[in-house]
Amino acid sequence: MKIKSYYLLLLPLALSVSGCASSKNANFTPGNDLTLTSIEMCDYYGECTLIQYGSYDLVIDSGAGADASHVREVLNTKITDRTIDLLIVTHPHGDHIGGIINGALEDLNISMIVDYGYTYDTSDNGTIDNSEYVSTYVNWRSGRERGGTTYYSILEAMKAIPTVNISKEDNCYLKWLKNDYYVAKDQVFPNSQVPTDNPNTTSVSCYVQYKYWNIILCGDIDSSYAEMSIQANHSKLFKGQERIILKATHHGSGSSMGSAFLDWCHPELMYVSAAMVDPVCIPNQVTLGSGNEAQAHPNKTTLKRMVNRTDKIYWNGINGDLIISVDGVNDANVMGLGRNKNYYKKDGTEASIDDEKNVTIQNSAFYSYFK
Repeated sequence: MKIKSYYLLLLPLALSVSGCASSKNANFTPGNDLTLTSIEMCDYYGECTLIQYGSYDLVIDSGAGADASHVREVLNTKITDRTIDLLIVTHPHGDHIGGIINGALEDLNISMIVDYGYTYDTSDNGTIDNSEYVSTYVNWRSGRERGGTTYYSILEAMKAIPTVNISKEDNCYLKWLKNDYYVAKDQVFPNSQVPTDNPNTTSVSCYVQYKYWNIILCGDIDSSYAEMSIQANHSKLFKGQERIILKATHHGSGSSMGSAFLDWCHPELMYVSAAMVDPVCIPNQVTLGSGNEAQAHPNKTTLKRMVNRTDKIYWNGINGDLIISVDGVNDANVMGLGRNKNYYKKDGTEASIDDEKNVTIQNSAFYSYFK
């Protein structure tokens, strides 16, 4: 896979995304842009999100190992002061810590790390795809701590820094979402506290609030347990004039994005981070379903639930590196930089990369496979 160097040439092709929320009676006035970059994943599913406001750089997860070089290129280009102010590692799956293991962050300083915290029982792989990844990540984290990085488990962070002031004067904050399935740092997982051995359920969850806009980021939480827990713990959180951007939980899989959770979030805009798997990129071979030979994320049924809530759904597998910016009050601007990995339409011809830089999932050629 050849990665293109285009980050200094952001073409003015952004789409203005309008929403139903009104700001005619707003107390807030528009500010500088807060920018979210969902980095394209080409290997498997994976996820790495960069959020920037002023000089503050927040990174959530690091993508899969095979995408580490691309993640590294994007972060090195965009983080101009060479420092990640806060790194959040949601849970110990390879598609979230693989980039770290393979050097995606090695060129950057890290002021603070917040992660899932617990010790993983590597004698019982459970749903961990590579238990060595977990040990390697923990060793990497310990090395960063010795170098001066502050570290908190999520339960520690909720007590020590319940609100992270990205820019207090500009009404920009990060706040943690309470998930009853977080596991303490001194405990071993899996254990009886969590009704599944899947680390997805324990994903560190938070939201970034910038004036009227809120960006909800919940890792790979599942619809059976963690989504319901967060919703119950914050039942009255989003009830006013909030405008919501939601990162699709667990890459929009069949076990995520339950109806009740979507209604609680009431998102105006959603984005999905997931690679287009290799077999679907072969002419006339697109298969939806589960397993390595099919495009399981986003899932067809899950996507239908999402489409019922908003028509503004983007996927970095379609758009490439996806940039969403908001000024805190007005409509979001969405711009894709063009994918590195292409796919074929039903007629056997390649889909246009240029034409699909900024399209929603519903307006892409790929969407015809979901119908």
